[in-house]
Amino acid sequence: MLWYKVWQESRTRFLIAALVLTGFCLFATLAHRKLGPLSSGSVISRIHELIYSGTAKGTFAVLSIFLGLGGLVRERARRTSTFTLALPVTRLQWIRTQIGMGLLQLAVLSLVPVLLLPPLSQLMHEPFPLSDTLHYSLLWFVCSSLIFAVAYLLSVVLEGEYTAAVLCYILLMLQALLASWRPLRPYRLNLMWTMAETSRMPWSRLWALALLTAAVFALAAWRTQKQDF
Repeated sequence: MLWYKVWQESRTRFLIAALVLTGFCLFATLAHRKLGPLSSGSVISRIHELIYSGTAKGTFAVLSIFLGLGGLVRERARRTSTFTLALPVTRLQWIRTQIGMGLLQLAVLSLVPVLLLPPLSQLMHEPFPLSDTLHYSLLWFVCSSLIFAVAYLLSVVLEGEYTAAVLCYILLMLQALLASWRPLRPYRLNLMWTMAETSRMPWSRLWALALLTAAVFALAAWRTQKQDF
């Protein structure tokens, strides 16, 4: 019942995100010839430009913020916290379910390009490598998990329908600016850069991001258990 409740609360945001990513994949492959000339004029170049290096990547990061909105403070604003607290589960179980559902949704969304780009590009007689889509999907999932975690933590501690989302977006922009500072550039700390890493898989960076994500989730769980409703 708990998983179903969490799914009911987040399914609209998830389905919208899936439709948006599907639209990007269709646009990058089937409609690429209507978008003007490219340096190479190929479907593969358009996919890299629109999906993995440009608009779709940034859009996915923003969508991750909205998937992360949850917590009892948000439910109290909607006057549903009493029902949630009355369920025969602990707060920790409820938090785990929200986080688990969010990560599962992010994993599915990260795989949308894997499912669509290779067959769609094949229709245009320029197949996009499946290995490349898997490479980027892992990068997208790990980076978006941290964005999701920060959004979740902010929604746990802040009141207001979209206060957490706006603040998380601002923090994401500040993080990008800070990572662009000359002394920090060699470390490639910008999440947008990591999501578009083209050469090899940056395993050390991904493990660090995963540990940071786990720490943020733990802080959100601790804060929720201390809240009084």
